[in-house]
This record gives sequence, structure tokens and C-alpha cells, in this order.
Amino acid sequence: MDELVKLGDKTYVLQRPVNIGFYLLNNQEVCLVDTGNGKDYGKIIEKILENCNWHLKCIINTHSHADHIGANKYLQDKYNIPVYSSNVESYFINNPLLEPTLLFGSNPLKELQNRFLMAKPSNCMDIANLNISGLSVVDLKGHSYEMIGILTSDNVLFAGDAYTDVSIIEKYAIQYIFDVQNYLDTLNYLLTTNYSYYVPAHGQIEREPKNTILENIRNVQNIEKRILNLVENTINYNELLTKIFSSYHIKINSVQYYLISATIKAYLTKLNNENKIVLNFTEDGIFISKVTENI
Repeated sequence: MDELVKLGDKTYVLQRPVNIGFYLLNNQEVCLVDTGNGKDYGKIIEKILENCNWHLKCIINTHSHADHIGANKYLQDKYNIPVYSSNVESYFINNPLLEPTLLFGSNPLKELQNRFLMAKPSNCMDIANLNISGLSVVDLKGHSYEMIGILTSDNVLFAGDAYTDVSIIEKYAIQYIFDVQNYLDTLNYLLTTNYSYYVPAHGQIEREPKNTILENIRNVQNIEKRILNLVENTINYNELLTKIFSSYHIKINSVQYYLISATIKAYLTKLNNENKIVLNFTEDGIFISKVTENI
């Protein structure tokens, strides 16, 4: 059986490629934080509940991406329990087609309507309607529109995808970000905190994640610098994407193309808001130029 790591009187973690949180509400009832990327996670969670003689009371999703909500439907159907997330994320959990639609910008290609981007729908409610003693919601937006973290009474933070392990950054330098400025604000906020344990969804449990968080910040800054270097003499948007794919050795398929493309757009929005670049829209495409500072 997959073993739980105990991080406090009431807080446990199932360590897997997607870490799953367990929080004991009392001697028998438990709340989950995220459910993994599919039915297999649901079956593992089911076995843990049986072996520990726990009853599942509810699920909280940090955000709506498929690898965090994949076992929602399996567990909700089996135990008839509610699912909660932030207001906007709950709409995506209820309507998973919104995820590839957001990336594609219209009715998405069939190639994008897969389990990597679309979990099965589950009935999710706004977490503002939930009041569980011992749990509090932390605003961690950036990676997705309205991502949240969950802080337990044991001073353990389930951080969702607010940051990732250094090994993941080394393997996948460009990871999906919806809002780069909010993402950086969240990382800088986490540097000011002092929780007993930090549990990212993808990575190691840490007591002091400062170095990991700083590496995430440096990675974002490095991507920004590379974009600014590439747009030095004006560049077509499609050419920019091609150079990004090549320089980071990204193997392109339909999903990767739209994930990376959306992320680069998020970087362009930040740089444009900071008046570091300008975008010109012409019949020949979108051209991006670096803003020359006046001396």
C-alpha cells in the first residue's frame, strides 16, 4: 500500500507525482486536498481510506487542472461527497471543456480534448461556502486564474502548483503560467511565510523551501530575459515561438504547442504592461519589438 507521510496531528501526505493531502476532521472523517490525475489515484485513495478506517467527508481542489482533479468523479460517485474550490476554478471543474477552450481560444481541437487537459466533470462548489475548523484558504493565483493553497492547523501548506521542484524546472523549464506577474507575486509572498511544512503538488515536502522558490523566480526571470533578447530587433510572433521551442529543446505536439504558446503570451502581457515591449498587429502577423529606453 502507498504509505502516508504524517506531518502533524491531523495532516498527512500521499507522496506521488501529484502529492495528495489528507486532513483529519476528527477520528474518522477526512478531507482531501486534490485527487491526482485519474481513476488510478481514486483507487489508491480508496484503499487508504479503508485501511485507516477513515470516511471521506469532502474534497478541496487547489485548482482545476486535470492532474489535480482527475479522481474527483470516481470518489464523488462512490462516496457522494462535495467538492470545493475557488469560485472561478469551480466553473472549470464543473465544465472541463473550458480548459482546452481557454488554451485554444475557441471550440478546441479534438486533439486537445484528452485526459491530460480534461478530467471527467465533478460537481464542485465555491469554497467560500465551506467552513472547516482547522483549514484556511491561501490566495496563490498565477499558475491558474484563481488557484488556492490550503493551510492546516498543523501549519502545513498545500501549495498546489505555486512552485515546483528544481528537478522539474531542469526538465521542463517552461511550465504553464496563466498570469506571470501574479505567479511572481505568489512566489515572493511565500518567501515571507514561515510554515512548518510546504507541500507543492509536484515536488518534495520541505520545511524551508526558500532555495526552491528562488530557483522558480530565477527561472521566470531567465525566460523573460530570453524573450527580451529575441525581440531586440523586432520579431514575428510565430518566429518567436519557433526560437523558444528550439532554444528550450521542446518537443512539440498539439498539447505542448498550446500550453507553451499560452504561457509565452502571459510573459508578453507582463512585458507589455511594464512597457518593455510593444506589439504591432499587421496583415503579415503580430510583430514584437523591444522598447528602447530614452537616454
